[in-house]
Amino acid sequence: MKIKMIGAGVVLFALAGCAAQMEPARILANGQIRWSDGIKEGMHVSPTGSKLTFANYSNEVGAQPVTIFSRIDSARNGDCEYYFDEAKVKRRLEVCKSGEVTLLNQGRVVRVGSLASPII
Repeated sequence: MKIKMIGAGVVLFALAGCAAQMEPARILANGQIRWSDGIKEGMHVSPTGSKLTFANYSNEVGAQPVTIFSRIDSARNGDCEYYFDEAKVKRRLEVCKSGEVTLLNQGRVVRVGSLASPII
């Protein structure tokens, strides 16, 4: 009986491992951010500029396949626009006309970068 239960546990563990290794979502990137650590991240900018969509390449179990940031129209500050992560509203993205990009989580700076030339 113990062997059957252990075997079933191994099968469930293996299946869960396979589920975590799924292919990331594919997006049609029409923009790119070059983060200060050298990583380039493609994004899809909606025609109105109100949504920014990123493919999620993390291996987190239960992570959403895409991350969507929505513009906060009432939060413009000079030449910068602010976006919030629809899944984690305390995570924000600040995009400035100069090309500077700042990712904030609960008001703290997490990453900085700049808009890169469009992907063609």
